[in-house]
Amino acid sequence: MRLDAIVAAAVIILANTAPGFAAGDTPYIGSWDCGVATFSFTKDTYDAGEGPILVRKVEKEDGNYILTFDENYQIGLSSVTKTSMQWVSMASGDMFDCKRVKP
Repeated sequence: MRLDAIVAAAVIILANTAPGFAAGDTPYIGSWDCGVATFSFTKDTYDAGEGPILVRKVEKEDGNYILTFDENYQIGLSSVTKTSMQWVSMASGDMFDCKRVKP
């Protein structure tokens, strides 16, 4: 499958996911086991195991989130619940099902 088709499919998934939290919530904050690594989110940072990077912008639409970082790198978070979410790289099309790590 071509990369542009993968990214297009990811955007469709993000656009069609029903919201699960009230406006203003950031339910993705915390640590998530995404199979390949534990990803951690704070209000202002994202860490995929190589050290935190600054989140430059968060866009929310219909309960889905697009986080933008330096050099316009973006990830999408969808189907966010208290225990699970989907993570997708807008650059590579990689997609992971993540489970919340209990504190």
